[in-house]
Amino acid sequence: MVGFRIDPSALSAARERAAQRAAAGEGRELFARLTRGEALDDESLAALFLAAEVDTEGLLRLARNQRGGAGIETFSPLYISNECDAECAMCGMRRTNNELRRETADADTVERQLELLYARGLRGVAILSGEYRPGPLRRSMLERTGAALRAALERGFVHVLINVGSLDAEEYRSLLTDVPRSDDGRVVPQVTMCTFQETYHPRTYSRFMGANPDNPRSNFEHRLDNFDRAAEAGMWAVNPGVLLGLHKEPAYELLALLAHVRHLRARGMRVYVSLPRLRKASGAAHQAGVSDDELARLVCLVSAGAPEAKLVISTRERPEIQRRLLPVISVLTPGSPGVAPYTEDGARFDIEASQFEVLDHRPIEVILGEYLAAGTPIDCYEPAARG
Repeated sequence: MVGFRIDPSALSAARERAAQRAAAGEGRELFARLTRGEALDDESLAALFLAAEVDTEGLLRLARNQRGGAGIETFSPLYISNECDAECAMCGMRRTNNELRRETADADTVERQLELLYARGLRGVAILSGEYRPGPLRRSMLERTGAALRAALERGFVHVLINVGSLDAEEYRSLLTDVPRSDDGRVVPQVTMCTFQETYHPRTYSRFMGANPDNPRSNFEHRLDNFDRAAEAGMWAVNPGVLLGLHKEPAYELLALLAHVRHLRARGMRVYVSLPRLRKASGAAHQAGVSDDELARLVCLVSAGAPEAKLVISTRERPEIQRRLLPVISVLTPGSPGVAPYTEDGARFDIEASQFEVLDHRPIEVILGEYLAAGTPIDCYEPAARG
């Protein structure tokens, strides 16, 4: 297996060249080239991100025009546990956080949650848990995740995302047990592997995710090539992401993310890209993430550099930010980061038991209904199914 690797020094040098080009006033020329439909290289896109003379609204108008008013896709998160062995400093679920109320849903509760989401019209769901060191808890949680995956597919969900950390080859085989495959071994339904790198800068990664080998999140390279192991296991859809605000240089993250997407596309993968921002979490010091304009610029330039990728934002963003970005992004995911939080018409959002703070607590139907009413088609959502 040839896994994805980065050269941090080369990326930092490219970021510096991009900053110099932006300072020299290249932004307007780069914007004009993009407007004419030219494809820009990654360094030029980073320079455009940093170009103060190119306003954000202009980038958004261009990105909207290029996307052409396409519809969106949706899914909702379903946390099956907030127990976790990892030590991520910015995360409420980290092992050392004694302020979090720990919860794990049993199999019946998970199936009931899937039934509720399906009845509310969702046809896409993300199954999430903590990350675990080798041992009985890791095996048990992987078994629970596999069971939830099979239950979701049996109930008619057409897109199931898995966010449980980096897996080894044998663990992929266990996770995908009884999932239909084609003759060439490829998984038939859309099962998307999600493992956000959070940051592609190794020193920043070590600072926030920890360096203790007993910490399941501490191995930067193992996480970096997790999607390659997913491809070897027969999966064909993946969801990388950057937690904006961890590393101080968003242009560096843009360069690394574009390179990763290109690698995954070359492997024949369907790629979703998430750009979440740092949010308040239980028991964690809250750092400021990137600004609204920086987020918008990143969304536009990832869209320009990786037009085949599906850009994802969640309702951790305020409604006005969702509306500002909606014509550019491809996926809007509403829901709660609490464990098994859903009712027939609502959800729990208590931060004392959640991974992070969510800023939009409106019901799923209200959020998605706003865009349906405006004429935006939404894949993986059938509101009429609710009885």
